[in-house]
Amino acid sequence: MPHNIQSDAALLKAHGLHAGLYRRVADKLGMDASYVSRVATGERNGPRIRRAILDELRRIQRPLQ
Repeated sequence: MPHNIQSDAALLKAHGLHAGLYRRVADKLGMDASYVSRVATGERNGPRIRRAILDELRRIQRPLQ
């Protein structure tokens, strides 16, 4: 399948927005990014952290729509 330059650029932009997501959430909550990562993968339970991750995902999703 041939690559489309515009869709490739959009994919790279989306990836760039996701880069550092756990670090941003961790900084907001004053904790370690590795713990945020564990909550995101379901290894740990943390409703407040999960909510912060989802909020950040929604925030970065807006420019992509």
